[in-house]
Amino acid sequence: MALRVGVCGLGIMGGAFAANLVKNGFPVTGYDPSPARARKFKSAGGTVAKSNAEVARKSDVVITSVPTAAILDDVIQGKTGLIAGTKKGLVVLECSTLSFAEKERNRDALAKKGATMLDTPVSGAGRQAEAGEISIMVSGPKAAFNKAKPMLPGFSKVQYYVGAFGESSKLKLLINMMICGHDAVLAEAITLARASGVDLKMFQEVLKPSAGNSRVVEYRGPLMFEGEYADPRVKTADLTIMMKDNELIEQYAKDYNVPVPVFLNSMAPTFAALAQGYGTEDPGVITRIYEQMAGIPRPKKRTPAKRRKTAKK
Repeated sequence: MALRVGVCGLGIMGGAFAANLVKNGFPVTGYDPSPARARKFKSAGGTVAKSNAEVARKSDVVITSVPTAAILDDVIQGKTGLIAGTKKGLVVLECSTLSFAEKERNRDALAKKGATMLDTPVSGAGRQAEAGEISIMVSGPKAAFNKAKPMLPGFSKVQYYVGAFGESSKLKLLINMMICGHDAVLAEAITLARASGVDLKMFQEVLKPSAGNSRVVEYRGPLMFEGEYADPRVKTADLTIMMKDNELIEQYAKDYNVPVPVFLNSMAPTFAALAQGYGTEDPGVITRIYEQMAGIPRPKKRTPAKRRKTAKK
């Protein structure tokens, strides 16, 4: 019998997890306070719950994927949170990128009810999640990992068990630290290419098989080359989410007294982009900041909605 899976948080990542699990034959119950997200999940074949507590009651394993610690606290410890419906033996895969302390306090709250939380951050953006091509890193009690293991390929391509609770979050932050650096150097390269008259399509083509290629170039590069950062159909994440993760990385480095000057320098254009109101755009929007500094900004692309409004005039 397939594990009954619950998903709390049906946004870009959680919604993709849930849809892939349904597609791969798992009975999935999900909850999200957004009616639109709930409808999308239902149309994918999932069962919509009325609360996180109902998700817990109907599941053997629950995935949580939320943007902030306050939301995770509510999802787990709120009046209608997982704890209100949990049962002994429930396994919770916490997939958000949050601080160690924030995850630990919810892990401890679940433990008092006989449930086990596994720290389960993922590596990959929205499009990789939709395609089931993310990798996941799991840490916590091995017995709980073994219970959840059969459903992991239902929404991920590669799975790693990495040890004691919290070790996977360390790995996630190390990966994100490198992503931030890749973003910055690609933005610089694109700007230098434009300033020196290099054809961007040619640069993008020769970059693919070169030693300079990376996963960041592959999934975020197309947006940065095209200068398109706001279209929800193609953006990989919100800049504000990246900023939240970067603050965790900075604190992680401080906790261990490790200098990270390259990472800290790569954050400068991110702060500039945020100050200019680009918080809901893709992190690749830092390319716009470099282009402004070089005196060669591109015209902003209009969204489909703005195009329709202009056409009516």
